Amino acid sequence: MSDPHEKELREALIADARDGPLDAEAAAELELLADLLADPSTWSTPPAELEDRVVQAVIEAEPAETQALHARRRRWRRSGAVAGVAAAFVAIALIVGALVAGSSSAPDYVAVLHATPLTPGARASVNITRNDAGFHVSLDAQGLAPLKTGEFYQAWLRSADGKTLVPVGSFNEGNDVTLWAGVSPVNFPTLTVTRERADNDQASSGQRVLVGTIDLGG
Repeated sequence: MSDPHEKELREALIADARDGPLDAEAAAELELLADLLADPSTWSTPPAELEDRVVQAVIEAEPAETQALHARRRRWRRSGAVAGVAAAFVAIALIVGALVAGSSSAPDYVAVLHATPLTPGARASVNITRNDAGFHVSLDAQGLAPLKTGEFYQAWLRSADGKTLVPVGSFNEGNDVTLWAGVSPVNFPTLTVTRERADNDQASSGQRVLVGTIDLGG
């Protein structure tokens, strides 16, 4: 604890530097100043690394405005990423749409299949499109009843002379059927559908339910 006499001496020295008498507030401030001057820590030398710590703290401490700016930039980056993903989905949709539009172009050949006495009232429409794999045959039939287990419908292309049959696919129900042919309708212009059994006999049963001639367009 400091000597009261020394404290009074310091206060007197400080007061002599002022003009006029001291009011109550100034006297209280004078007492605090005297205590501060008497505190040894006021005159102690700070550690050498204090300045470095202060500078580093200032560098690391971001003002609130800077933090808000960085937060906005992060939101912008996220928004940009979302917009980029959305744009990618739009581009994919456009590409898919173009492919679908291309695949829905006019067929190269068409045919209408008519019923035989085995299936009165049945009929089918056929679109045939050439591509790199051969000939895509799309058949949509009405009036064909679903077959029993172990039975199926088989589609065939028959040559112009009627001597050669080429199977192009089998199905059970006739709605929106996809078939494939490796021979051209130009050389095999007749399309037939037969009713078959899974009996290990690859030849036609001869039970034709639909038959028609392919329109070769000229």
